[in-house]
Amino acid sequence: MMPAFDFSALRSTLAIRDFAVFSAGNGVSLIGNWVQRVAVGWLTWELTHSAAWLGAVSMAEFLPVIFLAPLTGVMADRFDRRRIAVIGQIFATVQAAALAAFTLSGHITPVIILLLQIFSGLIQPLIQTARLVLVPTLVPRENVGQAVAVTSLIFNGARIVGPAVSGALIAAVGDGFAFVFNAVSYLFVIKALTSLRLAPHQRAAGREPSAFTGMWADFTQGWRYTFAHPTLKWVIPTVVTASVLTWPIGDLLAGIADKEFGRGVGALAILTSAQGIGAICGGLFLAQRRTSVGMDTIFLRCVMLNGVFMTAFALTKIFWLAVALYAVSGMFMVVGGAGSQTVIQALASEDMRGRALSIWYTLTRVGLAVGALGLGVFASLFGFTGTIAAAGLVTTGVAGLIWRRRARPSGS
Repeated sequence: MMPAFDFSALRSTLAIRDFAVFSAGNGVSLIGNWVQRVAVGWLTWELTHSAAWLGAVSMAEFLPVIFLAPLTGVMADRFDRRRIAVIGQIFATVQAAALAAFTLSGHITPVIILLLQIFSGLIQPLIQTARLVLVPTLVPRENVGQAVAVTSLIFNGARIVGPAVSGALIAAVGDGFAFVFNAVSYLFVIKALTSLRLAPHQRAAGREPSAFTGMWADFTQGWRYTFAHPTLKWVIPTVVTASVLTWPIGDLLAGIADKEFGRGVGALAILTSAQGIGAICGGLFLAQRRTSVGMDTIFLRCVMLNGVFMTAFALTKIFWLAVALYAVSGMFMVVGGAGSQTVIQALASEDMRGRALSIWYTLTRVGLAVGALGLGVFASLFGFTGTIAAAGLVTTGVAGLIWRRRARPSGS
């Protein structure tokens, strides 16, 4: 008989006032993000009927991260993380409002979507890096693992609710109101951030009079530290492989739903929500764990299994079986993604955590950008089935090789 999950640590984490306030506001905003994400994909598909365009629009959002996220990691270690996050959320509200205005006025084009997604990509490093580093400051160190798991649960709960709301809005009143919904949702997280009872930001001891002095040295030091670390040096390449080959498949779902299954926006919402349900299961598994010990092994296994189930998803032509397989792949995806983040949170030193997390964020987002465009182009040339199946198999193979190398005794 399997032992019952113990959620007492999760309950104690949610009882922390600042973390609960932040989680509530963040949850509403994330629902809005998923409403917009589905609407952007569907609107792009309606305008172009091109998998390559779907990949390009997704890449546009992630590409600026290559240049900005490493710098925002240094900023998160130097400046007030709450202020950085609030500024980023305000700009994100402007981006969503612009999408709404162009769409509702009938002037939206694929190029405008692309440009506004690039603008979103300029904003996201500010929001996400600050959030990644802010969350551990809201709870005691022994609750960090649960806090990361709760944040993942909220994200993936939004992945279930958001697509359903988006599908209903698109069907009832059109894509433009999905973007209005997202713009309004940002107000909730801005309110939550400004309500946190945080101590004033303190500049690190010995910092130069100008807080910007020496940023390049801090930046390079963070990369050296991360890739010299005995665990992080292989965690990062593994998670990057998944971010290139399997994580971006969600950005192709509009084409898969319409072309492979012939079911339109309803199937897009179902598949996106199914992945969210699987991700919730993965998040619950992480949330009930009291320690991060062994998470590096769990993370690696889940990356392998994510590739296996994604390959199976690609090969089936039975819609509801595909939904089930996609849900299971979502479970392994979130344990792999959030698990890798937990490993970094637990093992990186306090003065390096912001930079280590920004490297994780940078490389995974670069992977998503490259992967979304590459998978979109290959799907346009060779079809969705072969492209996704190959991506899943390669992910499993790379993770398996890293597993063998990691387990090999020193000197062998």
